[in-house]
Amino acid sequence: MSAPTRTALVLGGLCADLETVRSYLPANYTAQQTPDGVLISGQDSHGWTLDGYVIPRLASGLIVAEEKQA
Repeated sequence: MSAPTRTALVLGGLCADLETVRSYLPANYTAQQTPDGVLISGQDSHGWTLDGYVIPRLASGLIVAEEKQA
């Protein structure tokens, strides 16, 4: 059974454009531009988790993201 897909929306930041956000993501997460902004999605794998790695990693670059609840 695979892990559930998790999503987060980038709320802002100094350099929160799509290509910059993508450069912060591990291989198990992707980002795409939507009408609401940059949407991150993927599945947690081997410690590369949304709340434990992706969101804190983005914050290190002054990019704010928040998980979207289902």
